[in-house]
Amino acid sequence: MTISINQNYVNQFSSNLYLLLEQKGSKLKGLFTEEKANGEKHFFDRLGNFQVEEITSRLEPVNLQDPAHSRRMATVRKYHASTYIDNLDQMRMLIDPSNEYARKLASKHGNNFDKKLIEAMLGTAATGKDGDGSQAFDTSNQQIVHGSTGLTSAKIDQALRIMMDNDVDMNEELFLLVGGMGIEDLLQEAKLTSFDYQPNKVLGGKSLPMYRGVNIVHVSPQQLPQHTAGSVSRALLVHRDAMKVALNQDIEIKTAERPDLNFAQQISTYMSFGAVRMDEMLIVDILYQ
Repeated sequence: MTISINQNYVNQFSSNLYLLLEQKGSKLKGLFTEEKANGEKHFFDRLGNFQVEEITSRLEPVNLQDPAHSRRMATVRKYHASTYIDNLDQMRMLIDPSNEYARKLASKHGNNFDKKLIEAMLGTAATGKDGDGSQAFDTSNQQIVHGSTGLTSAKIDQALRIMMDNDVDMNEELFLLVGGMGIEDLLQEAKLTSFDYQPNKVLGGKSLPMYRGVNIVHVSPQQLPQHTAGSVSRALLVHRDAMKVALNQDIEIKTAERPDLNFAQQISTYMSFGAVRMDEMLIVDILYQ
């Protein structure tokens, strides 16, 4: 007698995966604006700047401005992870949110989401009306050299100065994406651990401190690529408006009976999304050793 997965189980499993993806799977999901995407290519419009002009005479004609518009394009790609279930007990356990299948699948989809988002932060952005132009990341002005030192509060200060000099709105949320080694460096500094600078006891709990209003977000080295093949690592200071995500499909679950596997139930999970950097001045690449 073969088993089949009731649609209610599939719906509940999908809901559990979505919650786990939001809560534990991804570190970056929800930090940036997401838009519903319907095709392989999704365009985001950018508005140019206005100029304020002096009025020098009575009844002076109004100079109507048409600020330059530009576009950036995210390419939506589909990702999947699949497994199988061959007995009734495993099938029933799927609706338990602590079930290992759900936790592992959500974790892998979340890791992949973060990895692709960071690749878009540092990669070449597609530009133009049809997405056939390109804009590389600005390493000349938006990158801090490692200087043979680890990650320090002084480097974060420098990154914040770069953003302020770019006339970035500093009242919006800022995130420092950093690996474990960089966090270890920062926790050696009093500015990140002392009650003189922090409202809470940083080293007494698991939460990460803030620094000058910057939210510190731990990401794994697999998501944050090294700058070189050697020992130079990176942290990214990112403004919340720096990225946009085109989301075609959050989490989709499909099941099918597999006669070739003695009628076990195949469970396939899918996510479809893309991301693009909207403004080079909203990201600072901080290198350290």
